[in-house]
Amino acid sequence: MYESCQPSLIHDQVAQLYDRARPGYPAALFDDIIAYANLAADARILEIGCGTGQATLPLAQRGFAIDCLEPGAQMAAIARANLAGFPAVTVYHTDFERFACLPASYDLLLSATAFHWVDPDIRFRKTHDLLKSRAALALFWHRPVQTQASRDFTDAIQYVYKAVAPELTSDYMPPPHPDHVTTEYEDLIPASGCFSELEIRKHYVATSYSASAYVDLLATFSDHQKLEASKRQRLLADIEKLITDQFAGSVVRETVALLYLARRK
Repeated sequence: MYESCQPSLIHDQVAQLYDRARPGYPAALFDDIIAYANLAADARILEIGCGTGQATLPLAQRGFAIDCLEPGAQMAAIARANLAGFPAVTVYHTDFERFACLPASYDLLLSATAFHWVDPDIRFRKTHDLLKSRAALALFWHRPVQTQASRDFTDAIQYVYKAVAPELTSDYMPPPHPDHVTTEYEDLIPASGCFSELEIRKHYVATSYSASAYVDLLATFSDHQKLEASKRQRLLADIEKLITDQFAGSVVRETVALLYLARRK
């Protein structure tokens, strides 16, 4: 679903919290990308929506040259600070729609939890045009899932949302089991006519959060940021109390890092 760049600008309002609270991605996911793309040491990478650099850093540490696009000014500034030790990495304060570059400039284009913000009328065609022949596309997101490890908390927190912010529950569906994650780009990527050889990889992640760390994470979500301030504060306070009182101050958040890999036609 296309959301425009607005969520990134909302995240920009809590950029420091976003940098501290948002999780990174499994190392094995980056191994998958590098192997699929067959990246040489001098490969050039373009990243759409780098945020504060959670997905950039693992590739920068491996020595790749990366051009990063980030529409949020505060997010871009933090990304520059986080990546200052990597001279081959450049962070541009811009969005993908306005980014200008020579065609066939990159060996890999990636986007971590951001590609859905790009205008669907141009995203695949422009991506195709910026990539070299047979170069790779890597799109990935954290998708919530649940097993018995998180089910009780997932059920309990819904009562808080319904009581305080029912508008956030209108289209709520319980997270699926890790084996049943919806792969919505499985059809969209081939249908674009720009890419082939699609592969989908799933990396399960279970993360323990203290009550305060969990509400910090929630405070970075765009739908929570859109709430009126006093409602948001009450919601987060009630969730923190739930975790403290009913779950001994700690909960597990389960996700699948869902990775789509494809090759430019």
